[in-house]
Amino acid sequence: MYVSKDKTFKTLHEYFDHIADTLNYPRVHEYFKTDWVLSDGLKIHVDVYEHDPNAPTIVFIPGTAIYALCYGDLLYRLGLAGYNVVGFDPRGHGQSEGVRGDYTINEIIKDAENVITYAINRFNSKVSVMGSSQGGIVAFYLAAKENNRLNSVVCQNFADLTAEETLQLARHPRLFKYLKLLIAKAGNIIPNTQIPVTSYIDLEKIPVQYFGNAKNFMDSDPLTLKTISLRALQSLANTAMERPVSQITTPVMVLQGTADSIFPVSYTQAIFDKLTCHKKFSLFPGKSHAVVHEDVDAVVPEVLSWLHEIYHINYQHQLNS
Repeated sequence: MYVSKDKTFKTLHEYFDHIADTLNYPRVHEYFKTDWVLSDGLKIHVDVYEHDPNAPTIVFIPGTAIYALCYGDLLYRLGLAGYNVVGFDPRGHGQSEGVRGDYTINEIIKDAENVITYAINRFNSKVSVMGSSQGGIVAFYLAAKENNRLNSVVCQNFADLTAEETLQLARHPRLFKYLKLLIAKAGNIIPNTQIPVTSYIDLEKIPVQYFGNAKNFMDSDPLTLKTISLRALQSLANTAMERPVSQITTPVMVLQGTADSIFPVSYTQAIFDKLTCHKKFSLFPGKSHAVVHEDVDAVVPEVLSWLHEIYHINYQHQLNS
């Protein structure tokens, strides 16, 4: 049974149908097949859109507290345009196993690496990773790993979690600076203690189509996380990248709304400027942190332009074969 804010559903399919019908949202969930990937013995839920076994694959990582099909419209349109898509719910999120809200960035990286292996085995070695918000950070961290098997990464926002400048991403930057030390200690002593997501992200400032804002959506959706563990917050405060930003060689694309209330453009630009790899920065004027939800019509062409460039030879060969 799945309970939303106003109704109970026997299956998740019924819930997704209800959302589509009530909010006049397309039933894109019907085009995805469910599968599972093992990661540290946990079953990680994946949603698969198969375009063609020979086409490149996009492995998608969702943001904090939500799950892959929250981005269903975006993923469906990328699939229609010629790509296989494998979205997954990280451990403790969505339909995946694991303690709800209890994870680390490195554990999500491991989940992603296992899903990448799944995508390569099911389709082929042409794989790019795309992530939103926390998922964008994970995608960026994957790009920093040696032998990551990726042709490119697409990050809707990213961060270097150990950089001093990252403090400004918290809801209360000055307070978080002092709490960071406390979180580090508390995360070791009482790691499983859960805290509200709203304590460090101002969800009411993030507009979400059909729901008004992110808080309304997360309050009403039966699969979203309302809390995360201190261990997870500790990880978000101090996880280091495997290599410095300047040493990343995997091509990186960054998406950013200029009205993002969490990631200032100046912060993103400073990290982007350190990159020496092939890169692209796409700004969306006046768009919020929810740009990949709110303006799919603008985001999809930008992402496709990047991916077509990355896969130019193989992609054209595929189209002509």
